[in-house]
Amino acid sequence: MRKQRFAHFTLVFLLAILASPPLAGSESGPAQDQVALPSGCTAEQAVTTPAPVNMPQVLADAYALEDAQGKKIFRGPNRSMEQALTGLFDPSVPRSKLEQFYAMLFYVSRYTSHPGEEITLDLASARNLLLSSKVFSDPEFPRQITRIHLTRKDPAQPCYQVGFDKPEVWLPLNRGAGFGVVREGMCQHAKALVFYGGFSFCLAMQNGNLEVSDFENVDLWGAFGSRGFINLDINYVSVKSVEFLRGNAMGLVKAKISRKEFEVNRHFFLLELISKLVTDKSVQAIDW
Repeated sequence: MRKQRFAHFTLVFLLAILASPPLAGSESGPAQDQVALPSGCTAEQAVTTPAPVNMPQVLADAYALEDAQGKKIFRGPNRSMEQALTGLFDPSVPRSKLEQFYAMLFYVSRYTSHPGEEITLDLASARNLLLSSKVFSDPEFPRQITRIHLTRKDPAQPCYQVGFDKPEVWLPLNRGAGFGVVREGMCQHAKALVFYGGFSFCLAMQNGNLEVSDFENVDLWGAFGSRGFINLDINYVSVKSVEFLRGNAMGLVKAKISRKEFEVNRHFFLLELISKLVTDKSVQAIDW
């Protein structure tokens, strides 16, 4: 996900009061009076852009979707679904690959004629759609997916579970270069997404904006934190929700320090307690 702003003012303020020793993760930075900000940390908009797609092929692959028992997801042509997908992949509208991925799954759930509330998608047909829609920069990544399960108990808020072929899968961001931005006196550098065997999320349309929430088993890994009033280094951030803002590549992101951070790195003991109380909220460009 696109460069993550993590160090929230409230969190930094509380830590400054409660913590007298320095706090550090595994990637400690230089002292605050010698901070060297790396290049590539000034972008405030999406670095990657959606790739042009063969729209007839994308629609053909959408109509070819089946469940694990071979039952078609769409019984026949659906004009509303075609309009939604054509608009989603319109290159003249600013969007990220990340938004296209989630929105495409939302439209599959919204317009399917399949009667089931619980649907496990056929992997071969699902992979074909993920590849033809080019929603991933790395075409090898969808081949690591072993399961896509859709729950439609609430039609307005479908939920997906995605499984992988390994207990831990890393997806480098921006072809390995990551995304960076200078905030809180340091480069907040998002480098990869980490999936723990699989991940899950729910989708909803809020005032015309797509919202993705209830993320489970996925973290953003990189170098986050602050320099100045207090030095703080964080490697693992747990994104709680993303609201994609219509008409641009920006999103409203809510995030917390991940539980994984405290398993991997040593911190002042109050940080874990405080992190449970504070959620960072920021509008930023996001992508993968």
